Amino acid sequence: MRNMSVICMALLISFLFLSGCWNGKELNERALWIATGWDLAEDGEIEISGQIIIPANLQTQQNASGGNAQSFFTISAKGKNVLDAQQNLQTKLPREAFMGQRRVIFFGEKFAKHGVKKKMDVNQRATEVSLRADLFVVKGGTAKELLTLSNPLEKTPATAALKEHKQSGGRGDTAYLKFLIAANKKGIRPSIPTIEITESIESMSGEAADTPNQKLLRIAGVSVFDKNLKMRGHLNNEENRYLLWIMGLLKKMTISISEKKGNASIKLTKIKCNIKPQYSGDNQIRFVVNLNGEGAVLESNFGLNLKDKKSLHLLEKKFEKEVQKHAEQTIKKVQKEYGTDIFGFGEVIHRKNPIRWRSLKDEWDHIFPTTNISVEAKIKINNIGTEGSSVISMGSGRKQ
Repeated sequence: MRNMSVICMALLISFLFLSGCWNGKELNERALWIATGWDLAEDGEIEISGQIIIPANLQTQQNASGGNAQSFFTISAKGKNVLDAQQNLQTKLPREAFMGQRRVIFFGEKFAKHGVKKKMDVNQRATEVSLRADLFVVKGGTAKELLTLSNPLEKTPATAALKEHKQSGGRGDTAYLKFLIAANKKGIRPSIPTIEITESIESMSGEAADTPNQKLLRIAGVSVFDKNLKMRGHLNNEENRYLLWIMGLLKKMTISISEKKGNASIKLTKIKCNIKPQYSGDNQIRFVVNLNGEGAVLESNFGLNLKDKKSLHLLEKKFEKEVQKHAEQTIKKVQKEYGTDIFGFGEVIHRKNPIRWRSLKDEWDHIFPTTNISVEAKIKINNIGTEGSSVISMGSGRKQ
């Protein structure tokens, strides 16, 4: 009995040290913010837009009368800086805005060109904001307009953009974190995935509400930034895939080749990159980029019997030539037009030869544009699909 009294007394005393969540707030007291848009207003102020979910409509997206009900709404406000704009946003909300669930950030193109360096401080100081988020530049448009669009397959536009990026084999929800890392290094300059507003059916006009050609979001490559975090320009989707391959971030890719004799496509699922810096006696640097990929042939219209090793090797060489050509073109374009090392060649030197990097890091922005960079490709076909010869080769009467 005495032991039981001691235990009860100890429990009562421990309660004094349990503060509980006295200042916590329930979810129904918060406005759950899942996407943020940053734009430059006409008067030079910053305009912040938010995509906020409507919990009552999130599950079924059907209202009581059976009609469609959006699971989100968009809100925006301007301010002298980010915090001022967010304060003005809060005056339109009956609940406290909560950004702990934010998944995607969009920069309007005009905002990105103006520069984002002096606008990012609030994100790094806010403890409730996660750095694990996707990040896009809205090509030829504003973030505010994009956040108002709905998607027929997803409940929110933010989710659609995130999944499209994942399907493209890109950076996914680490894009924002990688941007911040690159912004604080000298051996790599930032790049941000690009997204644009397009139509579901190409080359079809129509703006009526009942038109089947509705507006959708589309991944449109990548935006190139300089050391001052100002956008310099864009790379298209194909160039972006080679950029990601060289950076070691690409997860999958389909390569298509076309010649007079036919065309073919391979889907690469095992992708690697190895960059080797080489140094000469006069302190000159060159890089050899080795791109390796394995995958399955999805289509072959060359009339080749891919069960034959010689034919298979011939097709592999065609793909290797294609990869080498486009990778080198992408590197040369970035060197000539933008002059910023978005690939991270400087970081390769930093990792492999930190002593040499000390003498190069302050001048790397001037050294990179003239650096000699060559590409070597190795493609292996590990699957030819259905057994048997191509329908084309069977009908041609050609011996394989």
